[in-house]
Amino acid sequence: MMKWIEWNPLTLDSASREPLPKSYSPGLTKCTMALLLPMAILGFLSVDWPISYQLLPLYLSLFLFGMPHGGADHLLLWGMIKDSTWVFRISTLLLYPALSILYLICWHYQPVASAVFFLALTVFHWGQGDRYLSVKLHGAGYLERSVLLKTLHIMARGSLPILLPGYLGNETYCLFLQEMIRQGGQINYDLSWVSQNKLFFLLVPLILTALQIALSTTQLLKGERTAWLLDLFEACFLFLWFLFLPPFWAIGIYFALWHSLRHALRIIWIDPVAKQSLMVGAYLKLKARWLQISGLMTVLALVGLWFLLALPLSFRGIQLDWLGKAMLGISILTLPHTVVVCLMDSFQCKKAPAK
Repeated sequence: MMKWIEWNPLTLDSASREPLPKSYSPGLTKCTMALLLPMAILGFLSVDWPISYQLLPLYLSLFLFGMPHGGADHLLLWGMIKDSTWVFRISTLLLYPALSILYLICWHYQPVASAVFFLALTVFHWGQGDRYLSVKLHGAGYLERSVLLKTLHIMARGSLPILLPGYLGNETYCLFLQEMIRQGGQINYDLSWVSQNKLFFLLVPLILTALQIALSTTQLLKGERTAWLLDLFEACFLFLWFLFLPPFWAIGIYFALWHSLRHALRIIWIDPVAKQSLMVGAYLKLKARWLQISGLMTVLALVGLWFLLALPLSFRGIQLDWLGKAMLGISILTLPHTVVVCLMDSFQCKKAPAK
């Protein structure tokens, strides 16, 4: 009989600290390009589309890849405290929505500060995800040895999707932030300072990326040049992606098919069942396993957002006010999710003991 819901913890043991096979690195890059290049063509065409169609990738990300990539957080938490009692496990599970609700309250009383915090948090979290795979999959050991390069990489990769769209897409960027603030605090806030500082949104990602790539060359060891070239390629690709594509389309596709897909790979490699399916190419079994791991919490998250924010989960309801609500919901889930990923890093980024 098929198991519909997985309750067993995903254990973060010494094996989870091992790098992913480097043979998967070119495969992930090819898969990413195969998915994103056609989406780039559609993105250029989407400029004149109605807002509901431009927001379609963000809408679909609530159900596919995007929202579900955090659906295994409870199993990962339990894997870190696997020797604890069920009472303590449930307590940690309750802390997750408690942290979300606390942040939602902050949105109500301090919407502008909450919006800035969300942007900064997402810069860190999305950069954090890229840094992990750059080290553990692509073999960029220089990001592991140098705290400066690690920090620059996280800030550079995170600022590309979060800041760069505010340069050529500044008007859209302002509308998005204003709508989030309006939904969060029920106030209309003047964001003229965003329009008056357009160059900031270009220069910060550009300088951070250039510094990280340039300084990395001084720390390369034998065998890391390929990882550095791939690092350079990804940075240039993402820079062009977020500079020239319409902001809503660019961020929606990136969230689902870059950030979330990479985090899903990280989880799959922790879970022995999913890992085995991936290694033998049993992709239908892998899909079923992913639903077992993440399905329940994804549904609960969507129900929670619908209950708390009256978020319409229908295609006909996709407009700018929908975006404000959706991103408000994503923001309150991003905070506890980032805490879980930080804990994962503390387990998985330790050097494996010498054998």
